[in-house]
Amino acid sequence: MRRLLSGSAIALAMLSLPVIAGAASAGQPDEVQPLASSTVVINEVSTRGPNGTLDEFIEIRNISNNPVDLTGYTMRVYGPQNALVDTITLPAGIVLSPKGNAGEFLVLTSQNFSGTIEDETNVVPFLLAGPEGIPVNGGVAMVSPTGTRVDGIAFSASVTAAKEGQPALPETQVTEQLDASSSRDIVSTDTDNNRQDFSLHQRTPGQVN
Repeated sequence: MRRLLSGSAIALAMLSLPVIAGAASAGQPDEVQPLASSTVVINEVSTRGPNGTLDEFIEIRNISNNPVDLTGYTMRVYGPQNALVDTITLPAGIVLSPKGNAGEFLVLTSQNFSGTIEDETNVVPFLLAGPEGIPVNGGVAMVSPTGTRVDGIAFSASVTAAKEGQPALPETQVTEQLDASSSRDIVSTDTDNNRQDFSLHQRTPGQVN
């Protein structure tokens, strides 16, 4: 069973080959808040880990009762000033199984990723251009082939291109040593409020949180 990071750890924390990502572009997704997703969500994100700032992953989950084809979807990575710093284009042909079945997750892993992925049906490595990878005070947005933002998580109020409601708590050097990630609850609740939907837990890539 995963362990929730203690309140003291969070308080202390707050104080203190591959798919190649595309070049950043000037385009921004629509900043109008999307409705809570009924298909796929960004379910878990780690911006750093025991192997440092590039020990990262993004987990996407199908929360519907039907298969979802992710061909043409992209993951847009934003810096703390809301600038688009990189884009990960998902490979064609990835179809997530309905919720509750093997293959319901897609796990995107960085070059220094550490840990074990329980459901390895859909695992895609990525390489971001910046030395920090996914900025700890940045954000990530999932965008459909039509350019619509499907879901997003931001770790700073300024990252409006990915933020939903209030930003989630960012990771730090303290939480990285605790093998932490920002993740939704066990049923992947999506209220369109990052602070409410995500909390710091130990990593569980490829499995329910």
